Amino acid sequence: MSSHSDRFEVREDRLTGETVYFTTHPTGVKIAICPKPEFKTSYAVFGTKYGSIDNDFSVDGGEFTRVPDGIAHYLEHKLFENEDCDAFERYAKLGACANAYTSFDKTCYLFACTREFDKALEILLDFVQKPYFTEETVRKEQGIIAQEIDMYRDNPGWCVFFNLMKAMYRDHPIRIDVAGTVESISLITPELLYRCYDTFYNPNNMVLGVAGNVDPQRVLEICDRLLLPKKQLRIVSRCPEDDGRVVQPFIEQEFDVPLPIFQLGFKERWRVTTERERVLSGIIKNAVFGPVSDFYSRMMRKKLINPGFGCDYMYLSGVQNMIFQGMSHSPETLRDEIFEEIERVRRDGISPRLFECARRSCFGSQISFFNNADDIADNLADDLMFGTDTFEAVKAAAEVTVDEGNQRFLEQFELSNSSLSVVRRSKEA
Repeated sequence: MSSHSDRFEVREDRLTGETVYFTTHPTGVKIAICPKPEFKTSYAVFGTKYGSIDNDFSVDGGEFTRVPDGIAHYLEHKLFENEDCDAFERYAKLGACANAYTSFDKTCYLFACTREFDKALEILLDFVQKPYFTEETVRKEQGIIAQEIDMYRDNPGWCVFFNLMKAMYRDHPIRIDVAGTVESISLITPELLYRCYDTFYNPNNMVLGVAGNVDPQRVLEICDRLLLPKKQLRIVSRCPEDDGRVVQPFIEQEFDVPLPIFQLGFKERWRVTTERERVLSGIIKNAVFGPVSDFYSRMMRKKLINPGFGCDYMYLSGVQNMIFQGMSHSPETLRDEIFEEIERVRRDGISPRLFECARRSCFGSQISFFNNADDIADNLADDLMFGTDTFEAVKAAAEVTVDEGNQRFLEQFELSNSSLSVVRRSKEA
């Protein structure tokens, strides 16, 4: 070990057999590294806790600033360019694969490589910390992103989701496309981009997750050389108050689709949940509505669902819900069937056999995350960003009981607090 070793908190997990190195860099960037010397691929993600919902914020106790929708996504696009070249070109020369994405609550830049990891990490830390915006490049990007927004407006799966968010949330910015609107991005200027960059791309708001055939000490040496110190900021991002109730129980849009597409959401009043509760939510949906469940078999026999039917738990600041989705010739009939199954489970409880089957499956999935460098690094980055704990999720999946599942089920599904979003072909078509 080099002299840097005392800067790491080393955590060895009994259930997974994995070792992760944690540290907070002097600049404020939180770092987590999982060495996997047997892997051929290495992966790194450099992210900031800044997404599309962070459009109303204050810095160091100052007044709140409301910025145009879509600016976080816009920043992600622009950071790959600088005065000299495009970061994608630099990665191509190394034979590395690079990408980035913006979600509701984060923006991440990443790469995967089988060689030249040090150089690939140097590029990542370099271009993300060197913004370059001009009037000309910003105008050019507006046209590109406007085309992207129009493309998603023609996607029925995209529309059914955002229609559901509008039916469930009155004011929360989750109602708005991550990329914003054509109107909102037309208001973006270089000055606004620099302001948001300087706020949210502050080191104490950023994380670095690394996994694969890497040396933690070497990663830290590169960070020492390239991470730029800045004054630490206290950022507060706010969302409008929500009364916890859905706005409307049904929303519909006409689209040229062969079979109606639906999403049915059950809204919970938002609160901070534990790792154990979030794991329970995943187990519940599989035990009661997943492919192994009696409900799933019954709906397949009635031809109300197809193998694309699924259910997902959604949790982020101000948003907490369970969403069923898929295609059905009669979404309204399927909704009624789901309601009946919820009432039955509330009365009779979850089948202990199916709960145990779903719990074991969840535990296996949690363990399997450690078979892929990208899954490891992504999970570690999320842990650092949002205060979650991948190892605690594994532990919860090994321990939770059907009694806990029944209690969580009662909290999650309130029939009167649900919305159904449907996209279907026009009756005249």
